[in-house]
Amino acid sequence: MATLKDVARLAEVDPSTVSRVLRGDPVQAVRPETRDRILAASQRLHYRPNALARGLRTRRTDTLGLIIPSLENVGFSEVTHGIQAAAAAAGRLVVVVEAEALERAGGEGDAEELYSRLITDGRVDGLIVAFATLDDHLVTQLAERGIPLVLVNRRTAGVHGSVVVDDERGSAIAIEHLVGLGHRRIGYVGLAAETDTARRREHGFRTAVGAAGLTPRSDWIVSGAPTLAGGKGAVASIVRLDPSDRPTALFVASLLGAIGVLAGIREGGLQVPDEMSIIAFNDHELAAHLDPPLTTVRMPNFRMGAEAVNLLLEAIEGQDHRDLVIDEAPEVIMRGSTRGI
Repeated sequence: MATLKDVARLAEVDPSTVSRVLRGDPVQAVRPETRDRILAASQRLHYRPNALARGLRTRRTDTLGLIIPSLENVGFSEVTHGIQAAAAAAGRLVVVVEAEALERAGGEGDAEELYSRLITDGRVDGLIVAFATLDDHLVTQLAERGIPLVLVNRRTAGVHGSVVVDDERGSAIAIEHLVGLGHRRIGYVGLAAETDTARRREHGFRTAVGAAGLTPRSDWIVSGAPTLAGGKGAVASIVRLDPSDRPTALFVASLLGAIGVLAGIREGGLQVPDEMSIIAFNDHELAAHLDPPLTTVRMPNFRMGAEAVNLLLEAIEGQDHRDLVIDEAPEVIMRGSTRGI
């Protein structure tokens, strides 16, 4: 790999001059022809600045921390892709930490200390957090320590710096899809979590069914963890209902939960979509390979991840924290798990 001295030798200048030009130092002026010669030499040699040396000078690592609840959540993959793409475009790397595994190993107190040390030990410049609850002690503590952080797909009380999608609208178009197919008995499998995401998705469901002139029964509204087991367990009570009392369609608030719902319905001896239609929040290519292929609501998750990086870079530079709602419209991806009645 070319060094700073190699560039200086080719450009016939002192290494200190090369250093000032390549880092954009405005203190000492350099003649335009000298600057052009240095830049040409740098490109010819494919020179890349030493990240460690630059970090010692700027006290930056050019690395961002991403804390996600679980690596098993396929519904979060597009958010992660957006984060990785935006970070790469900005010349940053991303370190991923799985919150559930860490908390199982040491508890919340150890997790808080580790997240704080990621910053204070100089390992990352800021954190993107995807696990916050409505009133999250851990996130509040990190924010009070002055750690640059952005919440993604989450909001929590008293903490600014977040980016979310329009979950209410996503829920609404799911219900509009089912109503358009003729369904009037529509149930809901929500998220068993104290998060504003869970509340916004359920609020969107209740508002949409109300707007359609429908009143779902309380035993048609259940919740479970956004996991295979969570979805399977949540739908069990609905499957056991008498056919005349069961909903003809379900909206499931998470993709992984919906896969569990499909398994629970199948074990209960029912057919999808002949006896019950299913539509799920968030899309993934995996949905097209299920049996039957799963109808989903595609949200602008890639963009949400990218915007989270932009907000975090602003916070790292000392700018005011912003709360952002992505205004891009969601879309129903019609597959075989929903049909008209």
